Amino acid sequence: MNSRALYHHSPATAQGEIALRAAIAAGRVLEKKFYAAREVRSKGYRDIVTDADFAADRAARRIVQRAFPQHAILSEEDAAPPPRAEYVWIMDPLDGTTNYARRIPIFSVSLALTRRGQPLVGVVYDPLRRECFFAERGRGAFLNGIKIRASHIDSLERAVVGYELAREPKLRARGLNLFAQLANTSITARIGGSAALSLCYVGAGRLDTYMQLTLSPWDVAAGILIAREGGARVTHLDGKPATLKGGAYLASAPKLFPEFFKQVQVTREQ
Repeated sequence: MNSRALYHHSPATAQGEIALRAAIAAGRVLEKKFYAAREVRSKGYRDIVTDADFAADRAARRIVQRAFPQHAILSEEDAAPPPRAEYVWIMDPLDGTTNYARRIPIFSVSLALTRRGQPLVGVVYDPLRRECFFAERGRGAFLNGIKIRASHIDSLERAVVGYELAREPKLRARGLNLFAQLANTSITARIGGSAALSLCYVGAGRLDTYMQLTLSPWDVAAGILIAREGGARVTHLDGKPATLKGGAYLASAPKLFPEFFKQVQVTREQ
C-alpha cells in the first residue's frame, strides 16, 4: 500500500510525502506482526518494548534517512539525544505498546518533522483502522485526506474526556484524582492507551478534552501539530502553549478550554 492509495491527498511538501510513506511503512510492519508471536521485554518501570517496536522503527528510519540523510532522528527506541541539526524527525514507531502486546487494537505510529524545535509535519497512523491523521504547519489537519476540526462543545457537561495513565505512582494518583473529577462532570470518559491517537481525536472532534501528566517528545510531536491544525488548544498544565520538551499536557476543543483548564486548576489545589 502506498501513501497516495491510502491518503487521497497530496502533501504540500516533499517532507510531508516522506512522512506519510515512513509512517505507513512502519504501520504495515505492525499490522503484519499484530497476531503473530512476539518478544516482549521490560525497559523500565511500567514500560515494555516488543520486537515490533524495533522492526517498525527500522522501516520508518530507512525511508527518512534515504530521503533526508542530513536530518537527525530522535526515536523512542533510540532515545539518545540526536546530533545538532536544524531538522529533527521525532518518532514513536509504536505508540500504545502495552495495547499491542496484549492484542488490544488501539495503537499507532507517530512521526513528526521539526525545525528548531517546532513541528512542521505530523503523521499519526492507525494501521488496523487504516486511519491516517496528517498535518503540515499552517495548512490544516486531515484524516485520510478529509479535513478535520475540533468540536464546538463549550461545556464539560456535554464533553467526552480522554486521559492516559502516568507510570510514576505519585503522578498516577494525582492524575486519577483529576480524571475522576472530570469524568464525574462530563458525559463520559475514555482511557485509550495511545497518546498520539488521543491528541488526534481532539483535533478531529472525537474527544473534547485530553490530559496526560507524563509524556515524552515522541508521544506528542505529531499529535500536537495535528490537534492544533484542527483548531484545538494544546498546552502544558500551567496553560502555556505546549512545547516538545515533554511533561504534562492538556488538549481541548477551543470553546471548552477555559472551563476545562479551570476545572484542572481547581482540582489540583484541593
